[in-house]
Amino acid sequence: MTQHGPTAPNDSIADPRAARRFAMLLIIATSSAMSFVQILQAPPLQSANDRSRWSTVWSLVERGTYQIDEIDAAPGWGTIDKVRHEGHFYSSKPPLQSTLVAGVYWCVKRITHWNLTDQTAEVSRIILLLVNWLPRLLSLIVTAMLVERYARRDFGKLFVVAVASWGTLLGPFTSSLNNHTPAAICVVLAMYPLLRVISDGDHRKRFFALAGFFSAATFTLELPAALLVVAFGALLLKANPKRTLTVFVPAALIPVVAFVALNCVVTGSLSTFYSSYGSDKYIYEHEGIPSYWSNPQGLDRNLDSPLMYFVHCTIGHHGLLSLTPVWLLTLIGWLGWRRWAEFRQRTILLVGAGLTAIVFGFYLTRMQNYNYGGNSVALRWMLWLVPLWLIAMIPVFDTWGSRRGFQVFASILLAGSVVSANLPGSNPWQSTWLLTLMEKWKWVDYSESPPPFEFGHPLWSWFPKLGDPKAEGETFVRFAGTGSRLFGSESLNFGIGETDLSLQAGTNQDDRTGDFQGVQLIWNDRSAEAKDRAAVVFIDVAKLNAGRKSSEFLRSSAGAALTRDELLAAQRLVTGLPQSVEYRPGHIRYLKTPLRPDKAFRCQRAAAYTDFQPKHADHPLRYRVDLWLCNEIPFGVAQIEITITDPPTGQMLTSQRLTAVEANGFSSQDGTKRSRPNE
Repeated sequence: MTQHGPTAPNDSIADPRAARRFAMLLIIATSSAMSFVQILQAPPLQSANDRSRWSTVWSLVERGTYQIDEIDAAPGWGTIDKVRHEGHFYSSKPPLQSTLVAGVYWCVKRITHWNLTDQTAEVSRIILLLVNWLPRLLSLIVTAMLVERYARRDFGKLFVVAVASWGTLLGPFTSSLNNHTPAAICVVLAMYPLLRVISDGDHRKRFFALAGFFSAATFTLELPAALLVVAFGALLLKANPKRTLTVFVPAALIPVVAFVALNCVVTGSLSTFYSSYGSDKYIYEHEGIPSYWSNPQGLDRNLDSPLMYFVHCTIGHHGLLSLTPVWLLTLIGWLGWRRWAEFRQRTILLVGAGLTAIVFGFYLTRMQNYNYGGNSVALRWMLWLVPLWLIAMIPVFDTWGSRRGFQVFASILLAGSVVSANLPGSNPWQSTWLLTLMEKWKWVDYSESPPPFEFGHPLWSWFPKLGDPKAEGETFVRFAGTGSRLFGSESLNFGIGETDLSLQAGTNQDDRTGDFQGVQLIWNDRSAEAKDRAAVVFIDVAKLNAGRKSSEFLRSSAGAALTRDELLAAQRLVTGLPQSVEYRPGHIRYLKTPLRPDKAFRCQRAAAYTDFQPKHADHPLRYRVDLWLCNEIPFGVAQIEITITDPPTGQMLTSQRLTAVEANGFSSQDGTKRSRPNE
């Protein structure tokens, strides 16, 4: 007896189709599972970019405002992607996306009773699953539907789905709040209904509505995608003018009107904050701290020529082809479009190629901001075009996909792309692997060398200068902080507690001669039963100011050389380390302290470290001291950070931060003198 119907076991068409669809489902499932795990493992507030958006989300829900002043000042929340507008800080990002995410946060908060400040990791991960992971899963399914309908060869269908799932640099961005992931998703959701109209001749209203809404939604996430709306609208207008004008256009106006209206509310004009780049909204000084964009660092310094920028954007450290070599197949698809006579979607190839060329050219002309999209794993402002690049591969596989040699070649390109896409893990805000290698090999260098010490000599102590022996009253500064009490001790102390440290110039007049100066250090852990510990070191002023080693400038009270044990004890006090090490200069930074709460101090960073094996340890530990040096403060230091780490594991064993909180002889912002309370 012969079986009839589409489900017959010997159906030569149904069986391969079922196997192919199962393979597609498996590819999408593994990719989605990996993304799910990455989101759950992703650290919150990964970069200035996503913190800028999270700050708006928090401010809208918790304070009912787009101003981010309060949350930007919170530890771990500060961002450089902000503008100064009408006396307040705002995210530099367009507000519509953050507003929508704020709605999701409001719902999550109502259901879980968690918030973004107390349960930052948990809440941000739940939101990312809802706004990134679920929509990306939907877009992969729609991509599979698209290639199933319009590609002819099984290998090509599976290949394109594999690239979309595993081989693009959109993957790492799924675990961060960004505009590139949702923009690419919107392109997929706009392109499928577009093709149903222009390729299949299906003029149902819903396809016009979906194409209009999602193409315009792409524009609200990536402003150059306004061209996408125009291109899709033109194609649909040619196919069916009436439906385009009565369905596509009204659907497109929904996100566009929301975008423009919100932007007017926040900025007070039709222009986005992006358009103010280089103006006083970006370049300002607030409480003594200039904006980051007054003196950008690293890639943001704009060091490359237009030609070199083009090279690195194509085959260099941020290259579309070098990081994701599978796009070479897309390039073949565009260049050979005249050959694909049987490919019904040739028009979309021209749209993809044209949009890519225009957007790429646009960013090449932004000479004031040649930064490759900042410190990220991709040329990220091109990522929204990925769905159009995927479509361009289909005719290539339709023509050559059955050839074994071509399959091997394509698979090699895919393997390289998969490696690039998975190396970043759950953090897209890091250097590309190619840039890391090029910097290691000294092929490129975007770093800025730190300036020499502003006080003019090498540094072998954690305080760069001494008090004036002729000044009226003693020179004094007190530091306070939290952490393990390490100061003056070579052994580890894991007890966490508040710490006081005071420095004063000399203990009596004899310690303050012109040649030698005594410095008294007093420290305790501020617990109820703690007693002050004190020590005095004597310093040859001329040798300290000449940048000589601590073994040369440390002296006894009479000016004689110290014994070995006395020298080692004194060196631990003045270096903050178990061994004497020279401090290296760092970059200029700004620091607020209780000495002057309303205006930051301009400081120069400095650091020194040494590997030393204490008696209790079975291997050397790394001792490090970081300084914030400032000439305005007595003894020239505003903050000290002391850490001990285990080099094999990188684990921080103990740390301490001491910040200047009280001093005499220091002028505050209003010109008054800061002095000891009992004076």
